[in-house]
Amino acid sequence: MKITRYFQSCLLVEEAGARILIDPSGQEDIAKFGKVDAVLYTHEHSDHFDKDMAQTFVEQGVAPVYVNASTAKQIAASTTKVSDGQQFEVAGVKIEAIELPHCLMWDGSDGPQNTGYLISQKLFHPGDGKELDSLKVDILACPINGPDVSLKDAFAFCKQVSAKHIVPVHYDYLGGNPEVFADVGKGMGLNTHVLKNGGSVEI
Repeated sequence: MKITRYFQSCLLVEEAGARILIDPSGQEDIAKFGKVDAVLYTHEHSDHFDKDMAQTFVEQGVAPVYVNASTAKQIAASTTKVSDGQQFEVAGVKIEAIELPHCLMWDGSDGPQNTGYLISQKLFHPGDGKELDSLKVDILACPINGPDVSLKDAFAFCKQVSAKHIVPVHYDYLGGNPEVFADVGKGMGLNTHVLKNGGSVEI
């Protein structure tokens, strides 16, 4: 599996010939992603979802767009709504939608509906979730910064899902330092892959 990280929490996952894009925001140019087989959005916040970009994916026939029910309300284009536990395939690659709570907001209120995606039983992208006690996974795209996400939370999440490989995400807006996360995590036995914008790793 090849994983390329873009702004904030955007990942391009290449697996068995499929190219699956997760959470591209308006900070990115669609052209840089090349051909993609599907676009998955975890939730409606602007650092994960841009309705104009999503509309372009659909209207220009770039790729089908998968969203949860809450995010679907934000876009007029024809999308595929997914629900918790739903399994589907993209170019032969199996994907499961798994709902988990969005981290609390700045004022302590609940966040919007948040849907993570398990790709090929290998990689889990949790959107802005930080805990899920029902999953064990090899690769975790782990949010390391946010309104209610601390490094302690991030390390606890990695341990909870028994991840063998960690790709830090969700730190561009608030200035989190993935190198610090990786350095501390090394002492905890975590195998962390810090990727610059456009950087890739094969796992």
